[in-house]
Amino acid sequence: MHPEVVDNEAGKCPICGMTLEKVRLALVWTCPVHSDITKMQAGRCPRDGRDLIRVTKALSFTCPVHTSIDVLDPGRCPRCRRTLVARYTIRPHGDHNPKHGGSFFMVSNNWHLEVTHPAASVFRLYIYDNYSKPFSPPGLTARIAQTIDAAGKPTDVATPFTRTTRGYYEARVPNVAVPATIAAKVRFEAHDKEYHFDFVFLDYSKEPAIGPRR
Repeated sequence: MHPEVVDNEAGKCPICGMTLEKVRLALVWTCPVHSDITKMQAGRCPRDGRDLIRVTKALSFTCPVHTSIDVLDPGRCPRCRRTLVARYTIRPHGDHNPKHGGSFFMVSNNWHLEVTHPAASVFRLYIYDNYSKPFSPPGLTARIAQTIDAAGKPTDVATPFTRTTRGYYEARVPNVAVPATIAAKVRFEAHDKEYHFDFVFLDYSKEPAIGPRR
């Protein structure tokens, strides 16, 4: 019911009280965009050439013919006796890598956020679900509440993040460049409280490079 709950011992789920089930986890490499890609070592995505990132996926074993077979241990298919093959499945909170070269946080409702500073005066906010997939919560409001200059002088501001057609939220604070420190206030849902986040940018955020395929 709550796959984000993981424990080293048998017991009950602390959220719903159901009995915990066994799961096998594996630390693997995958593409930031094509999460079905699974590799055992670093490299580039065979589809778009992006650098692979390290994540945690669930590992089980399935039959190449009878794909409904899904077991924790390797062996043979109980129906056709073929050797089972590995199946890797994305998990909640298995990927906490920044997607756009910014600062990545897990937040109280199991969502995630990332803030970037791609250019002078420009800040961008990205929201992800518990599988680190981007989305735009309907009740979200966010603002930059304070900036701190290189000399450590704080300045209170009230600059809202505005949703763009590209899905992220953007705020512009004039005359702010690296090194930059900002305090952001984010309300993720309409009736939720406002949360405080601090971000430090020693350099401008850079999007992951798309390189040649391997």
